[in-house]
Amino acid sequence: MPKLMPLSDFRARRSVLTRQDFGYAPKPAPPPSDLIDRATWDSIVTLPDDVAVRTTNYHGTTVTKLHDLRGAWIECVGEKQDCLFPVMLDAGDDLQAATYNALTGFYRLSAAALRSALELTTIGTWAQVCGKKAEFNDWRSRKFPLSFGQACDGLCGSTSALQGHLRAVVSDSLFDQKTPNDEGGFARIIFGGLSEFSHSRPGYSDSDLRESNGPIYVKGAFKHVAWMQFETLGLCFALLLIARPKQQLPKPAIELFRDVKRVKSRVTRAAFEFLYPAAGQK
Repeated sequence: MPKLMPLSDFRARRSVLTRQDFGYAPKPAPPPSDLIDRATWDSIVTLPDDVAVRTTNYHGTTVTKLHDLRGAWIECVGEKQDCLFPVMLDAGDDLQAATYNALTGFYRLSAAALRSALELTTIGTWAQVCGKKAEFNDWRSRKFPLSFGQACDGLCGSTSALQGHLRAVVSDSLFDQKTPNDEGGFARIIFGGLSEFSHSRPGYSDSDLRESNGPIYVKGAFKHVAWMQFETLGLCFALLLIARPKQQLPKPAIELFRDVKRVKSRVTRAAFEFLYPAAGQK
């Protein structure tokens, strides 16, 4: 039978926000009017709570770094209403969901959230770099279809200096199309990998990752989706620098590219070094 955690562990009790914690809360919240019964509550939250405790027992540093990187992403949103602004806010929610789902054992959903974050950021970057604000606004209004592939095609033709540097330094690219003899650019490769999870294709479902129903804590599954988060975050920060060449990055983002265990992609690190040379002076 499940047991209660000791109150000496800070994770043992839930916290709820007060009215003063919200930026805008003109009226007090009404009292509960349809309270859930305990059996239903326990059935819903016991397993995810167990996974969250076990995950943070063994991967506290990783979870903290992912949390800090999501904070760095939100810090970079800024106030300028460019094409990056709305997609960065939405991608920020996706990044938070990716960490929370990994924390609680919903590993496939963690990867699916990353796919959304990468697609949004790529489309916003394409619109910003290629001067497609009208098309972007129409897409936001659901009047015009845009896809990840279209955005990569546009970026492939509008980032020639970066693409030339990457081919010279690491013999690779970010946005190249896939051909019979080539997997394409890294952005397309990682997006394709995340799409396998998003569509729950054979071998990429939660039951495949956990080899069980769940949610349950699986060390290897958590480490895999955490690595995908670091790689996706690295690519998203590189896209941000493409769209906003003068963007200053917070310390957690700079440190991410120095950690070759978390950003293993040589092409992403090479892109960062090209786009953010000031990092070498920090």
